[in-house]
Amino acid sequence: MKYQMVLWDFDGTLAYTGRDVWITLEHAAAKCGGRLPKEFTGRDSNLGKTVKEVFHQIIPKPEEEKYEMFEEVVRVHYRTLNEYQNTYLYPGIRQLLLKTRAAGMIHFIITMKPQEALEKILKQKDWKVLFDGWISPDSFPGAERTKSEMITDVMRKSGLEASQYVYIGDTWSDVDAACENGIDCIGVTYGDGDTKQLCARKPKYCAQDVSEIEKIIKEGV
Repeated sequence: MKYQMVLWDFDGTLAYTGRDVWITLEHAAAKCGGRLPKEFTGRDSNLGKTVKEVFHQIIPKPEEEKYEMFEEVVRVHYRTLNEYQNTYLYPGIRQLLLKTRAAGMIHFIITMKPQEALEKILKQKDWKVLFDGWISPDSFPGAERTKSEMITDVMRKSGLEASQYVYIGDTWSDVDAACENGIDCIGVTYGDGDTKQLCARKPKYCAQDVSEIEKIIKEGV
């Protein structure tokens, strides 16, 4: 195996979560007396926008004072009310995880998804057994961490050489976080992220599907 520890982004890399996230955002928009345009919700790459940017897409445009309510509705609905019925692992992911873990490879999730929502999904879908651990920005006491800081924390605790890690993600920010920690990155082009922006960051490898990920993490090609 080329790598000993694989660090995974979650949304758009391990699992498709887009439809369920849109359900929450559309619910919050309705609470503000509006809706999100179909041309906006029809592009999953827009899920990479901040909550504030999504709020500004609501029509008719709500009063700015309603933003805090929108943000709170999004937080509560996605963490506690959303049933994640449309969330699923991408084809081949489960088999890849089972096969490589059996061979001794470590798989760890590093995601910007809130810990409560992540663990609810992992438990509900019976995916916990597929991973050696996971971490979210709010997994730490005090201030939330960036993705780069979370990678640093996992590397410090696991104690491997930098060459033994690889981070897999679907956005340009995933590539940046890996580079900031001096580790390789595989950019996947099947996820929610903007492929053009992803490739512009020049990740070590690009993978169009899970079979290509498997070849890279095993052989480095």
